Amino acid sequence: MITIIAIEALILAIDHWLHLSKWLTVISIEQLSAKSYLKALLAAIVAALTVFLTTASYWTTTTFGLLNPEQIIYNLKQPMEGADQSFMLSFLNGPLLKTLMTFITLFLIALVLFNVEFQGLPKPKVIRWSVAALITIGSIISLTFAAININIGGFYKYFTASSTFIEENYVDPEKTKLTFPKKKRNLIYIYVESLESSSIDKLDGGQMSTNLLPGLTQLSNEGIHFSDTSKKFGGAHQFNGTGWTIAGMVAQTSGLPLKVPVQGNDYANSAKQQFLPGATTLNDILAKEGYQQTILMGSDATFGGRRSYFTQHGHVTIDDYLQAKKDKRIPEDYRVWWGYEDSKLFTYAQQDLSKLAASDKPFNFTMLTANTHHIGGYPEANMPQKYSDQYSNVIAFTDTQLVEFVTWLKQQSFYDNTTVIIHGDHLSMDADYYKKHGVKDSKRRTFNLILNAPVDQKKVKTRNRMYGTYDMFPTTLAAMGVKIDGNRLGIGTNLLSNKKTVAEKDGFNDVNDELAQSSKFYNDQFMYAKRTK
Repeated sequence: MITIIAIEALILAIDHWLHLSKWLTVISIEQLSAKSYLKALLAAIVAALTVFLTTASYWTTTTFGLLNPEQIIYNLKQPMEGADQSFMLSFLNGPLLKTLMTFITLFLIALVLFNVEFQGLPKPKVIRWSVAALITIGSIISLTFAAININIGGFYKYFTASSTFIEENYVDPEKTKLTFPKKKRNLIYIYVESLESSSIDKLDGGQMSTNLLPGLTQLSNEGIHFSDTSKKFGGAHQFNGTGWTIAGMVAQTSGLPLKVPVQGNDYANSAKQQFLPGATTLNDILAKEGYQQTILMGSDATFGGRRSYFTQHGHVTIDDYLQAKKDKRIPEDYRVWWGYEDSKLFTYAQQDLSKLAASDKPFNFTMLTANTHHIGGYPEANMPQKYSDQYSNVIAFTDTQLVEFVTWLKQQSFYDNTTVIIHGDHLSMDADYYKKHGVKDSKRRTFNLILNAPVDQKKVKTRNRMYGTYDMFPTTLAAMGVKIDGNRLGIGTNLLSNKKTVAEKDGFNDVNDELAQSSKFYNDQFMYAKRTK
């Protein structure tokens, strides 16, 4: 109402000084016909579609950041079940609302201008052609900028180019000798949503002026942390096909990027589909070795295909948001953020681990945090307010929660025979946050820390290592005391072996460029193969 009143006041003021009413005197009105409505409707649809594609392009890159074609295509194919509603509301209030307003406004204006002749304006026929020309030119310019913004070149390469890189560098776990220690070690793998080494201060190798991860920084003195620079803290480069949660999980458990065929498989969105049936994963290997396996997350595991991936590979028990309601850990109507907050997650992790440890079988316990998810993270009620912005406080609180959880782990009888890995699933998608702190995208790295691994840390090269999160697949097994013939699995390399990774041999840009292309070998070997394991 305030906007309407302001517009009317402005119109009255302009009319007073410029006498617009004389220029806008109606001379004649053409009879409205179906053809008249159709012309106005067509103009409005073209303009609205342009607005939608343009605003959606910038909304996507602003909201998610660091996107690549496969990430966009993958998520478009996935159901939104289990997603945080703030994304949907943001989209509805952004691109969709602007599109609707454009359509209604332009349709009404076009209907008038196309059929009413005013004293000070050209005839409706001229206006129709002028509007058509303006909409065409405007659409071309707007869509060009939108295409550049969303990396249309990357889409072209994705649809047209083909690479043999994965075929040439893949090492099949099924054909590789893996020797487990006589007493098999337990594994606790903590995927921390969007956790970056970038959040550490520049003095230690991070990118921030203030260290947001003081607890993990101190804890790293007890373990192994791989850095891509000469400084202590760096981390994994983010390669194509590893930049969102399920892709990061696939990379770290299979040594493969998550590639998305244009047609044919939506990653187990139906009961007939399988999730990378031809891949042999960490969970497949540990299942054969008699491990109990559980994954805990405070969100709906269905989102992104996580439920399909972990149940189809290793028959992992899913303990997610939905299960928490079934077990009456939380009320039936309870929901915050993506499901329930991380404070509950760490409490439930203690409960799950106590049950797993009571068995005489080794266990593999995986968990996924959520508080540091974009945009801005989730501020729990008891979160300290140390910094001026919410996301910094959430990151710092996650640091505290992780250290407290590890402290609890150290007090448990099973800890001595347990390897603990803390790793970011991918770089944060909160694009504006790091830009505001002056951090370049090219300098950002995921956080990694291996604790209690049965290796001589002094013999491990931890600095100046160029690697991707897919290298964690063989590295995780090695950190459990498993001897890997050749020290390579998937396209990953055991970082504890000091053997060169594919990125160290070929360079980041070349490897990333190859992984951006389609791979017939990947599709045939992993995507469409029949699962026999």
